[in-house]
Amino acid sequence: MANITGNTQNIEVDFAPTSSYKTLICLRTSSVNTTLTVNEDETNCGKLTSVGEPGFTFDFDAVCETTQTASQASYDDCLSAIVNKTKVKVRFQNPVVSGSSVGTFYYHECEAYFTRLTLNQDAAGGAYVSFSGTLQSTGTLDITP
Repeated sequence: MANITGNTQNIEVDFAPTSSYKTLICLRTSSVNTTLTVNEDETNCGKLTSVGEPGFTFDFDAVCETTQTASQASYDDCLSAIVNKTKVKVRFQNPVVSGSSVGTFYYHECEAYFTRLTLNQDAAGGAYVSFSGTLQSTGTLDITP
């Protein structure tokens, strides 16, 4: 059995959206949270339950970089997207990216908005300046690679 290590996993964001994804730079931690709204109503016919559309939130923590490449998403890219209320595309997939194994174990893709972005610094500790954020899905979710 092969395991997937966290250091090979990336969140990718397409800011245009033009199918040109950028990898969130210097990612320290990330999570993909799948949610489903459940509505319950007590009636004289008994409890009625219905479910809404599934959704994703993507939470991340990354380190700021001053020399990112064109294929890396920086704090500035994320800040511009949240300030301008830009809808982006985001994906998170099995990191094995060669041949037919792309997305074999899992694949998440959707349109989303940045709903939280925090710039963190510890001037006294000498730690790196980092940023964290949340992307909230909108519309249809794609789980098929």
